[in-house]
Amino acid sequence: MGSDLAEARGSGAARRRTRSGGSPRLATVQHNLRHDGLTLPSLKRAAEPICNRVLVLITEDWFALSHFTPLLRELRALSRDVVLVTGSSGRLGEIRQLGVRTIDFDMRRGSFNPLVQAAVARRLARVIDAERPDVVHAISLQPMMLASLALDRAIHRPHALLLHVTGLGYVGVSRSPTAALARGLIFRLIRKSCRRSQPWLLAENPDDIAFVISRGIGREDRSSIVPGAGVDPIEFAAQPPPRNAVPRAAYVGRLVRSKGVEALVAAFQRVRASGVPLELVLYGKPDAQNPDAISPQKLARWCQTPGLSWRGHVNDIPAVWREADIAMVPTLGGEGVPRAMLEAAACARPLIASNVPGCNHFVRQGFEGFLVPPGDPEALAQALIKLASDPEMRQRQGALARNRLVSGYTTQAVGSALQTTYRELLAG
Repeated sequence: MGSDLAEARGSGAARRRTRSGGSPRLATVQHNLRHDGLTLPSLKRAAEPICNRVLVLITEDWFALSHFTPLLRELRALSRDVVLVTGSSGRLGEIRQLGVRTIDFDMRRGSFNPLVQAAVARRLARVIDAERPDVVHAISLQPMMLASLALDRAIHRPHALLLHVTGLGYVGVSRSPTAALARGLIFRLIRKSCRRSQPWLLAENPDDIAFVISRGIGREDRSSIVPGAGVDPIEFAAQPPPRNAVPRAAYVGRLVRSKGVEALVAAFQRVRASGVPLELVLYGKPDAQNPDAISPQKLARWCQTPGLSWRGHVNDIPAVWREADIAMVPTLGGEGVPRAMLEAAACARPLIASNVPGCNHFVRQGFEGFLVPPGDPEALAQALIKLASDPEMRQRQGALARNRLVSGYTTQAVGSALQTTYRELLAG
């Protein structure tokens, strides 16, 4: 998926690739908003909307709220009307409170059946014809595929199609034959359907843009980078080190194999066997629609390990980091810039993350934390032992993680990047 980058290039909020093919240039606006003694990238508000209607596609409403609330708010400033097409889990009302119209639309997430997806695309084409948007903004692989197929069938031609890559997900990283088949089919359909639409690519790290372009989709001169989903550094304030008698590591996220949770549990068992005091707490729930989901039976077996507990879904993320010393991001890959990593960094917690695109654009080895090979329990265990045994290192790396978050991965930084992208997207 492109070369591993152990250190992010610069600290800017948005990096846009140049037409000459060189490194992405910074596209951020700096103002005098200050917090924790640091200058934050601040959003320069658009004087007036620059388009009439944006149609946003996200698979489910809970995902829109957990990861894309800053994006939806920014689109409200850029467009007179924002319509979110998404599946309902009962939270559409929360989205409407943001000033966003909603259309309850089942994208049949988790289905790899091409006949099912073709039927969904036909329904989506009817939505596009009814709404007549200026921009179709498709977030993640399945909506990208559906938007591409639907625009082949729709009568209305929007001014622009924006394919927003938030990582490659299960289909992008799984080695199962089914996922490999789905991966090839998805990219083939997007490539075929996008020949007329000349899409704009938006991603959270440069490796993902390079990967998609290598599959024949999009162009480098029509691409840009947004620094993750955006974290509010005031809502996620720096937390003092907890006073735990035994250091605590925490994982926050979906309990699926692609997140590396199995390797994390194996690493924790090795740390305990070495005699180093440590606790591990897992927060989150299995994703029933994901073929990679970890079963409740396996979770129950894991919790029989002394010092390991599972707390289920959590809404108050800062409370997690008030109680935990070390943040674990053991993903196997396929993520843009993990939001859980950015939230932990904002709360001033050191990070142990996999050396994969997205993580290695944020974490610098030995500064904000440690990078380890994905799926390597021994490397995870050694990094855990280092941080569990050294409270001063934990505090130092946590402060650097907070500093890096504030320097270019905030909600303001995301807003600035989106403004730049939409102005270029709609130019002319």
